[in-house]
Amino acid sequence: MPPPGRRKAFSLNLLPLLVLFVFSVGAHAASAALGIDFGTEYIKAAIAKPGSPIEIVLTKDSKRKEAATLAFKPSRAQSNDNDAYPERLYGGDALAIAARYPADVYPNLKALLGISPDERSAKDYNDRFPGLQIQSVEREDGGNSIGFKSKNLGKPEPFMVEELVAMELQNIKANAEALVGKNNFVSDAVITYPAFYTAEEKRALELAAELAGLRVLGLISDGQAVGLNYATTRAFDAKKKDVKPEFHIVYDMGAGSTTATVLKFHGKNIKGPGKKNSTVQEVQVLGIGYDQHLGGDALNDLIVQDMIAKFLDTKKAKAQGVESIQVKKDGKTMARLWKDAEKVRQVLSANQQASASFEGLYYEDVNFKYTLTRSDFEKLAESYALRIAAPLSSALSMADLTLSDISSVILHGGLTRTPFVQSELEKAAGTASKVKTNINADEAAAFGAAFKAAGLSPSFRVKDIRTADIAGSSYTMKWIADGKERSQKIFLETSHVGAEKQVTIKSTDDLQIQFFQTSPDQQVSTPILTVEAANLTKSTSELKNSYGCASSNITTVFTVRLNPFDGLPEIISGTASCEAQKAKEGSVMDNVKGMFGFGSKKGEQQPLNADGESLEEDSTAETPLPVDDPTSSGSIVSEATISGESLASGTAAPAKPSTVAIPLSLKSSVIGAGAPPRKALPVIKQRLTAFDTSDKNAMLKSEALNVLEAFTYRARDYLEDESFASFSTDKTRQELQQQLSDVSEWLYGEGSDAKLQDFKDRLKGLKALVDPVLKRKEESSKRNEAIETLKNSLNNASSMMDMVKGSIEKAAQDAASSASSAAASVAEGASSAVSPDAGNDLEDEPYAAGAADATETDASMPKPYEYSAEDLSSIEKAYNSAKSWLDEKVAAQAKLSPYEDPAVLVSDLEAKAKQVGTAVSDVIMKSIKLQQPPKAKKPKSSKKSKKTKSTSTSTGNADSTVDATASATASGKDEL
Repeated sequence: MPPPGRRKAFSLNLLPLLVLFVFSVGAHAASAALGIDFGTEYIKAAIAKPGSPIEIVLTKDSKRKEAATLAFKPSRAQSNDNDAYPERLYGGDALAIAARYPADVYPNLKALLGISPDERSAKDYNDRFPGLQIQSVEREDGGNSIGFKSKNLGKPEPFMVEELVAMELQNIKANAEALVGKNNFVSDAVITYPAFYTAEEKRALELAAELAGLRVLGLISDGQAVGLNYATTRAFDAKKKDVKPEFHIVYDMGAGSTTATVLKFHGKNIKGPGKKNSTVQEVQVLGIGYDQHLGGDALNDLIVQDMIAKFLDTKKAKAQGVESIQVKKDGKTMARLWKDAEKVRQVLSANQQASASFEGLYYEDVNFKYTLTRSDFEKLAESYALRIAAPLSSALSMADLTLSDISSVILHGGLTRTPFVQSELEKAAGTASKVKTNINADEAAAFGAAFKAAGLSPSFRVKDIRTADIAGSSYTMKWIADGKERSQKIFLETSHVGAEKQVTIKSTDDLQIQFFQTSPDQQVSTPILTVEAANLTKSTSELKNSYGCASSNITTVFTVRLNPFDGLPEIISGTASCEAQKAKEGSVMDNVKGMFGFGSKKGEQQPLNADGESLEEDSTAETPLPVDDPTSSGSIVSEATISGESLASGTAAPAKPSTVAIPLSLKSSVIGAGAPPRKALPVIKQRLTAFDTSDKNAMLKSEALNVLEAFTYRARDYLEDESFASFSTDKTRQELQQQLSDVSEWLYGEGSDAKLQDFKDRLKGLKALVDPVLKRKEESSKRNEAIETLKNSLNNASSMMDMVKGSIEKAAQDAASSASSAAASVAEGASSAVSPDAGNDLEDEPYAAGAADATETDASMPKPYEYSAEDLSSIEKAYNSAKSWLDEKVAAQAKLSPYEDPAVLVSDLEAKAKQVGTAVSDVIMKSIKLQQPPKAKKPKSSKKSKKTKSTSTSTGNADSTVDATASATASGKDEL
């Protein structure tokens, strides 16, 4: 047999998460996808965010899992306000106060979702946590579910289990949002569920997620989530003659239950882009087995019962006459015993003996020490050990496989680390080598759920791994036709989720269909869904009257499937149809157009309501689902033929039998304990919002208290600081000392019940005394540096003024010299003048044009900038203003004491230095801009140059050549 799954090159330590290359498809804030492994004792979550591999969501204490426990702790605000809400605690913080507030600590709520108070799980829960006040909550359909009466909230309305679970999921969502950062948001999630969950339990979980503000993309069974995670780091060959798929069993033993899932792993060749074949991985569930009451809680209960028996056997307990029932009904005692029983069991997984000590157990003066060895623990659990192999056998039986077909048994769940559990599994598997611990037993399901969420989210692209689950339960349809109850089993336990079936019902009257679920371990079927076809009567009448159908020929067909979202049955469409001999009245051309999908839809058959009226597309009534033929929204007429002769003559051809189908309008209603309580939902949402607001205010108040308390400590240090004393008066320090004393007394007295604004006001009063002193101290330390900076700016301005003055004076001298030189040149030119005709017979200077070009080029060069009196004035004005201001302020500051407010601020000095510097830089920048040469223009198109060149070469004499050259030169200058 080949080894299970060919590993890829990277290490399993990177398991989760190098397979997911996440690509964000939007440039705006991206959505992260959350995978939640909702366990009985712990909740684990993994997040897929854009640009990162999947990672575990850490708690606020940086732990990788959160205890599935919620607590309401009394707040001080409740002592003054009856409408105030208690403080909510989660995880380890909630467990820590279980012994103090046993009536308001809610652990392991998963076992109560979607069940009624009289079920075994509810009774076991009540026995284990007697401090909680369990109440029956009436549903709209008349059924009952479980609720809790809070002692600390002080309100009569009980909490539904879904509402409490929603709070836990809100906490997980908040932890995830803290991890992804501000540029991402968390809304999409996939949540795991046990394979034995009923429709009511699934819907309760969905409702809790909705109340928590999560958009559930889908539910995934625990075993399939682990299998999906297992497949992310392995590749399986496509099915061929010589290649067989791999079969593995995921054995998941957690705190509340045990499940075994048979999985089939194989590759599949499909046509990819460009008609190229590609191989995708498939993970398919073949069978499941489970024990709903075999888990860590059951073993903890054994230890608790042993603790009680040994405690009652002590001398002090006997002397007090304590009975077993008294201890089991005491909430505080049971909370302490349960907490330590969990620790003892975990220690025994790695050690031969464990112990626990209790001070003041049940009675304040009664101390008790408990010791348990591993051998004694295994004796206590003998009956449970015999049940370990049963889920394995049930899963193999459902999958129609044997142990020889199985490659490995993959362990998942914390309880699989228990030595006797592993020993029993090795016996059940036939050999120890088949029992594998090659996945993360705590986090594999969370990673698998996150991978599934990323695959369903439009924001990510992941490795193509396709999954297929099974129903896990059987489903039956029941309806009444001809006065008799009819039924048909439509899905078995091994039916594939997502598969569709056509169910034919011989009925011409409006009918109501009910779906019933039957689990493998249940004998009674439970109603879960009602579907009404209210327009069936009118639809059949339409078929009779318009198409001449006989009642015996009318067939009603419903398309049913297991919804891929949660694996529950649903009707996706329904039609009433018959084979008709004539079509509905209309012209031949209308019939032809209708056959090919053209023409007006005015005459098309629409789904009919109960009153016989057509249901238009914009109707507010139930929208009918489309029929199989997507080209028609009404009746479907098939096999119609019209001859060319008939078309030419305009007469109708003899009609052949055709099938006419009218879509039915369907209305689905959820029934049973999982039905959403429509009237209660607004109240629940309002209460959740009030809790959120209360928690936010409490957090802000706590932050304000911490800030105020920290400031009082710093202020006391200031009073002992000599530098602080030098910048403050005795009166200020005395007043600060008094306020600090008052604030400290207030903090540990009335301040504990104060409002947020009270903390802000107290802090403001202290800062009014401290901040001015600190400001004077800071100003003093920076003032000399700021003065030096301003003086340097003034020196620079003075140097600039000297340079500008020298430049102006030099410019005046140069102007005078140029004027005298020009006068001398004029006189010399007049004395050397010659006759105009003296040089007529001389040839032209061949370099005349070049000389002219040189002269023009020199003329185009920029002249040096000449500073003006205006430039000098602007600098002098800024200089004189700043210098006089500085002299005045420095003199005023010299007269002040350190504890007096300064005459000049550092910010003012910096502003003056900037003002002087700006005046100087403006003049410098002006000279730089004016000295920059003009940018050369791009020459015009080459066509004009070629034309000019041809003109010059076509002329035969030298004179025309020189003229053309000069013309071209002049033209080139115009372009610059």
